[in-house]
Amino acid sequence: MKLSIGPGALVAAAFIGPGTVTACTVAGASFGFALIWTLVFATFATIILQSMAARLGVGARLGLGEALMRTAGNPVLKGVLAVLILAALGLGNAAYEAGNLTGGALGIDAIIGDNGPSQTKNVVLVLSLLAAAVLLLGGYKIVEKLLIGLVLIMALSFTVSAILVRPDIGSMLSGLIPSVPEGGLLTAIALIGT
Repeated sequence: MKLSIGPGALVAAAFIGPGTVTACTVAGASFGFALIWTLVFATFATIILQSMAARLGVGARLGLGEALMRTAGNPVLKGVLAVLILAALGLGNAAYEAGNLTGGALGIDAIIGDNGPSQTKNVVLVLSLLAAAVLLLGGYKIVEKLLIGLVLIMALSFTVSAILVRPDIGSMLSGLIPSVPEGGLLTAIALIGT
């Protein structure tokens, strides 16, 4: 019998990376359960946005960038849109990967001991090279299996952590009521963004 996990694990790997784990860890350590509502909001917003993007792709056979470019009739507006789309893609991907690499480095530092910024920079460099090697040398199946393995490890880690910590369910439920604690605005934005 062949086990088929499907694309859900790949999507989870794309959304729940080290940057997300780091942002959630900082939020929990700093504000307890007060910002859980941001995760619920971000989950529903992601579902809606992904659904709209999928409908656009299936119905019009266009990606979001292509659809935006087609709606702009004016050549100047098309140029501005092209620059904005490319900048958003470049900056967005750079920020996303920077968060993943930094989160991964912080996790490795926590395991092997933090010996300062130079070690963290070296770990980021090694992680970058490993990721580049996997992407350049590995085929889709290798990347898929690696990501599914990482998602399973994260799911197991989260489950074991929840069992060991035994969080207070009442406090968790009170965190579903939207409010931003003092000094928590940037953390709330980071949680929604990740």
